[in-house]
Amino acid sequence: MSFVDSNADRLAFVVCAGLILVPLEHLLPRRKGQTLRRAGLKLDISYMLFGALGTMLVSAGVIALCVTLFAGLVPEAVRSLVRAQPVWAQVIALIVVGDLYYYWAHRLFHTVPALWKFHAVHHSIEEMDWVAAHRTHPVDTGITNSGFAIVALLFDVSATAYAIFSLQFAFHSLLKHSNVAVGWGWLRWLYVTPTFHHWHHANVAHAHDKNFAAQFPLWDRLFGTALMMESQGPARYGVDDPVPMTFLGSLVFPFWSGRGRTAAGAVSGDPEHRPEQRPEHRPDMADHSGRSDHAVGEAQAMELAALQA
Repeated sequence: MSFVDSNADRLAFVVCAGLILVPLEHLLPRRKGQTLRRAGLKLDISYMLFGALGTMLVSAGVIALCVTLFAGLVPEAVRSLVRAQPVWAQVIALIVVGDLYYYWAHRLFHTVPALWKFHAVHHSIEEMDWVAAHRTHPVDTGITNSGFAIVALLFDVSATAYAIFSLQFAFHSLLKHSNVAVGWGWLRWLYVTPTFHHWHHANVAHAHDKNFAAQFPLWDRLFGTALMMESQGPARYGVDDPVPMTFLGSLVFPFWSGRGRTAAGAVSGDPEHRPEQRPEHRPDMADHSGRSDHAVGEAQAMELAALQA
């Protein structure tokens, strides 16, 4: 399959996903004042249309390298056991095991300053919706998302199971970034919700370096990085890093920027000279409960204090 054919299939999937998520964002919005034509939309569409090629190239290199290095470490008996499992069991195993790779790769991109520069492109999103999910640097996505394919190849997961996994992963990636307020009940402990991931994007101190999992939130619970605040979403998103809001500018940003985010979640350099790129906090930009950003911020601080008590 050529890149053109592959990209055409991908765009067809995005159109179908949009037909589901756009109405949901209109009917069940988390931030009620957010419009479809929001800030940063052109940048996100650029990544949707042109970012896939770079991601595919990086992913191919990472997958080939890891499979070559680690193929001999998986016993044939284990591969045979995996092949003997029903498709649904292989899909669940891929979600859980693949997400362990994703968790640590993702966490590494938050910890190492040089890697954070690539990941900061994704965190530069200041108004979350399903289209914003596409704003990811190819180096970032090519490394973090490759783990699922690596696990599938090393353990000989069936093509059918991997296809089903890939479809749900792609849709879930859009859903968890979407401006949709929906409660999942007890399932929030087993499958990442939009609120869970929105807290990962929050530009507030107590949410820095939290909620790394892509799909299986129990990894965050196990490693002490979970922030399970489902009652409301963050008051604001984004980063203080000076990420350019153009496609080419954001692509080259990690290579020329001399600034990096520290492990504590701050930008290195003089804190008094950090550029402010946060959007104006308008009263109409309330979360799904109808509260303003100021009121939500106070509620979040009170809830956090209660959790720590």
